[in-house]
Amino acid sequence: MSESDIGLTLAESRSSPVLPPYDPDAPNVLVMVLDDLGFAQLGCYGSDIDTPNLDRLAARGLRFTNFHTTALCSPTRACLLTGRNHHRVGVGMLTDLPINFPGYTGRIPPSAGTLAQHLSAEGWATYAVGKWHLTPRDERAVGPYKTWPTGTGFDHYYGFLNGETNQWTPQLVRDQSYIEPPATPEEGYHLDADLADQAISYLRELRLADARRPFLLWYATGTPHAPHQAPPEWIDRYAGRFDRGWDAWREAVLARQKRMGIIPEDIALSDRPEWVQPWDRLDADLRRLYARMMEVYAGFLSHADHHIGRLLDHLERTGDLDNTVIVLISDNGSSAEGGPNGSWNQVRHYISDEPDDLDLELSHYDDLGGFRSSGHYPWGWALAGNTPFRRWKRYTFEGGVRDPMIISWPDGLPARGELRHQYCHVTDVMPTILDLVGMTPPNVLGGIEQMSFDGSSMRAVLDDAGAPEHRITQYYECWGSRAMYHNGWKAVTNHVNQLTAAERDAIAGSHDFADDRWELFNTVADPTESCDRAEQHPERLAELVRLWNEAADRNGVLPLDDTAINRMNHLYAPWMSLRSRYELVPGDKVHEATGPLQFGGYRAVAAFPGGVPADASGVICEQGDWISGWALFLAAGELRWVAVVNGREYRVAAPVPGQARFTGATVTPTGEGLFTVMLTADGTEIGRGDRPVPLPASWAPDGAFLTVGYGRPFPVCDDYEPPAPCPAAMKALTIDTGTPPPFDFDVEMARAMRHQ
Repeated sequence: MSESDIGLTLAESRSSPVLPPYDPDAPNVLVMVLDDLGFAQLGCYGSDIDTPNLDRLAARGLRFTNFHTTALCSPTRACLLTGRNHHRVGVGMLTDLPINFPGYTGRIPPSAGTLAQHLSAEGWATYAVGKWHLTPRDERAVGPYKTWPTGTGFDHYYGFLNGETNQWTPQLVRDQSYIEPPATPEEGYHLDADLADQAISYLRELRLADARRPFLLWYATGTPHAPHQAPPEWIDRYAGRFDRGWDAWREAVLARQKRMGIIPEDIALSDRPEWVQPWDRLDADLRRLYARMMEVYAGFLSHADHHIGRLLDHLERTGDLDNTVIVLISDNGSSAEGGPNGSWNQVRHYISDEPDDLDLELSHYDDLGGFRSSGHYPWGWALAGNTPFRRWKRYTFEGGVRDPMIISWPDGLPARGELRHQYCHVTDVMPTILDLVGMTPPNVLGGIEQMSFDGSSMRAVLDDAGAPEHRITQYYECWGSRAMYHNGWKAVTNHVNQLTAAERDAIAGSHDFADDRWELFNTVADPTESCDRAEQHPERLAELVRLWNEAADRNGVLPLDDTAINRMNHLYAPWMSLRSRYELVPGDKVHEATGPLQFGGYRAVAAFPGGVPADASGVICEQGDWISGWALFLAAGELRWVAVVNGREYRVAAPVPGQARFTGATVTPTGEGLFTVMLTADGTEIGRGDRPVPLPASWAPDGAFLTVGYGRPFPVCDDYEPPAPCPAAMKALTIDTGTPPPFDFDVEMARAMRHQ
């Protein structure tokens, strides 16, 4: 065949209907979601934290000053992906706590097609990298996979399914399988670097195969959500930067925001509430501690910005940058989940209401940001991060719902470095992207009739700074906090979030829906919600409350719930295993969602059919790490059970008698959440705990894996160095939960011999 024949054949094939139906001139789409980033924490929004790469993105496009989210991560992501209100698509709350009410199932229905599904149907290559948090807790172990990224329109996925993860040792997923990180923390591993590596790898692979196929990349960092963790050189560059404290920082940021035009000149800061301490009244040790916590946060954010810059640089090198629609948002305002004092171990706020121990916090000063820290800053810095607004994440005041958004597309949007002040909502982003790429969403997608959109395209606002408001109404509900926006006015309840003891005890407001009081604000003249107009305008307030009730009815907001306990009691988790016996072998790795429930007590027995070797060492089983976790292991012939709870270590140890065939631990409840621990060999006690141990219902917010016969990168204690494999003589591990049956040597031996 001649070259001309080949050319003719190729030309004919390009018009063939069997080819992928994509437009080679269509723009790529990059959606970036930062986690818990406050309105004021990027340089291009007035911060002094170094974010040069996101600032240059803003210089190539538009910054929005009146963009709103849902005040919480999973709901915002559901709105962003579907263009519909969060309750309406079943994600009115975190997908960790799905319940069997339409607004809270944690499962986006097929009738709410995602951005990825729409673009994939038109030929875009689709990739998701980073945090997902849109899969119900009971489906995170081994599926079903319909709510995983690969089940919602993405060709490939690399990241973590939970709301947060340790940046040094994340619970990683590739497509539909859990994997271990490609390197260790000691080798320099950090999740932000890994995510950028993977995103670049996906895009490079695509371009090697097809130079013009458009792509969608969902790039969602875990940063700057807790745990705040970063390489020390990134943290240390901020040494001394925040010594003047949060009050001075707020004033300085507001001044910069006014100079930049982000905030009108006549706007004052929202009041610092009484439960946030004035910086100048703190003692010197606490000022030093709190300043260091903010240094860690700043280093964490700058480090993430650096790796986002690597991704942008790659797009520039491949010639894709100018023809890529880039949208960057934060999913909610900055987080106050560190409480009034912050913590080196923020995990304890999820599993305990134990009061802060400031001496313990100060003793971990040098650990902050590093391998032995899972840190979070105090809520004074959260308030500052949302300058100039009121409150923070989980509240529907502006500090919870008003967030940064940057949109850039040099080939399609002429604006450079401009601001847009029109009101908009996260549901508007997906329709806007579809509009920009020239797609009219079909009424039927994948054979399923689609529900209507709640968002609408912002294209007119992108094209013209003087365009009229395209959205005038939006309801809000987050964990019981309610608000209604309409024509520049906003009604908000004074409901106090019930997640942490610190907020329940300290924050002024209502703890009962029946006692909630609605406040009223003119958000055009008073965006910081400083002047309640409810008494002056009762008719307007009544109208907004009526609108909220109507929206709640349409979107499935009811029933309201403000507690985690209620949701746990009503948990709808049909895929969760509730077995009382687990028969495991070395090498097994069991997700916490489907693993042994330990809060009713348990017995773990390891089988060594040929006898425990003399002086044996190695991990029998491990769950969690030195921040929060437990392990049963051998060390030089001694059996040891160690648990770390709320930063405190509990341990029991005893020598293993020679030639014992079974050895293990029985953990028995003693009341009020406390347990005693007995070590056994062949069913006989060899050691006992000398004091009760508090054990949590869950070891970690990212679903700590139970590993058998080895340890993950961080140990529970320094007695062993991961992976610390168990002796080859160990053949099986049996865990019985609740009240275990009597130990039967012959039955256990028969079970163990099956694994020989």
